[in-house]
Amino acid sequence: MLRTKIIVTIGPASSDYDIVKSFLREGVSGFRINFSHGDPKTWDKYLDIIKEASRELNVYPAIIGDLRGPQLRIGDFNAFKVSKGDIVTLKYSPENKYFGEEKIIPINYSRLFEFLEVGDIILLEDGRVRLRVEEAYVDHAKLIALDDAIIHPRKTLIVSRKEIELPTLTSSDIEAVKYAISREFTYLALSYVHTPRDIVMLRDLLSRLGRDDIGIIAKIETRNAIKNLKSIVSEADAVIVARGDLGMYYSLEEIPRLQKIIINESIKLGKPVLIATQLLESMVNNPQPTRSEVVDIMNAVFDSVDAVLLTNETAIGKYPVESVKWLKKILREAEKWFFEEGREPVTRRIEPLNPREKYAKGLVLLAESIGSKILVYTKTGLMPSRISKYRPSVQVYAGSSNEIIIRKLSLNYGVKPCYIESDKTLNYEEGIDILYKKLFTEHEISYGDIVLLTYGPREALLNVIKIVEVI
Repeated sequence: MLRTKIIVTIGPASSDYDIVKSFLREGVSGFRINFSHGDPKTWDKYLDIIKEASRELNVYPAIIGDLRGPQLRIGDFNAFKVSKGDIVTLKYSPENKYFGEEKIIPINYSRLFEFLEVGDIILLEDGRVRLRVEEAYVDHAKLIALDDAIIHPRKTLIVSRKEIELPTLTSSDIEAVKYAISREFTYLALSYVHTPRDIVMLRDLLSRLGRDDIGIIAKIETRNAIKNLKSIVSEADAVIVARGDLGMYYSLEEIPRLQKIIINESIKLGKPVLIATQLLESMVNNPQPTRSEVVDIMNAVFDSVDAVLLTNETAIGKYPVESVKWLKKILREAEKWFFEEGREPVTRRIEPLNPREKYAKGLVLLAESIGSKILVYTKTGLMPSRISKYRPSVQVYAGSSNEIIIRKLSLNYGVKPCYIESDKTLNYEEGIDILYKKLFTEHEISYGDIVLLTYGPREALLNVIKIVEVI
């Protein structure tokens, strides 16, 4: 089993039962649904396919709803070409649309023009379209194209190196949250996080709606997010390094350094960290990745990320299943080389934050020294998460009778979640015993194996460890 998890985005190219089943058979641990596209009817279709395929294969993937967030998005118009030097008008439109003959980009956020200044660079299409402000007025601006390009409707607009004041949760976000609590979502990814208060606001909303068990993933993609990184990571349940939007707030040569900073801070604070954007972008149209993409993914493994997230590759690409197969192949080779070389994960140099983390680190070192697998029964997911922080080279199995805990653990490095069905509330002794028997029956452990059994009831403030030879 791969230690680094694979998460895919489901979309028009992958909303097929056989494709989703292929994803799961290849080891996909979670699915992302992008709330920026589609509607509840479309999302229902995606969820029903995932649910049916998961039930058939008896797996429990994480379901991530990605909130659009307070982004500036241009309106509807007919796509048009621009050549370098062409003049384009960005214009306020309450209806957010324009279908005339002129090169006009409509936008329905009037306050944007309060922030625009001559010389500002406006980015569209993940930075592939660059426009410079030549004239700025109260309700429109004249822009000059810096490159030959095609400008498409409904794309995110970013003013390079500027933070535009926007509401944390838009009305469409709140509707998406209400939708998510009615379905099987494990996490919500919060876009354009600026401060930990943004996360608290979403957490309060989930609590008021009766679903405080849904985790919150902070997407790090703005300058303010980097500035407030430690406090944001502390408040979040997991983190996404959103390299696409980061690349529009920072120069491209800064992104590798920022990626490492975000990964290290997330690991230090024990939060699962995912890498996203253009991992296998070439495979949107081609059946094989580029060499540089392979190197990029391998470096993410060497940085000890918990998971890699495919976006366009599986949502709209021509080769969704092939993308997952290639990603799996690259991850397997990277992990094999990493551990065969005896390299020490970066997490081993991180000091535990508390006694329970010291225990988790000790468990990992003990298990590796005696070559044992780790079996942990959990009611909260905390102990497997602590163990995962220290990137064990041995297999970790986490059992729980709480389905949402099992789905949440699908993001954690090196942890294989095991759902334990029970018609009663299990104590820890019963839970670890059932997990042991389940893994033996499923041939995950076999005669002669050394296994390390552990659990730690929070209410008892103790940790239990047993070393057992399977006989």
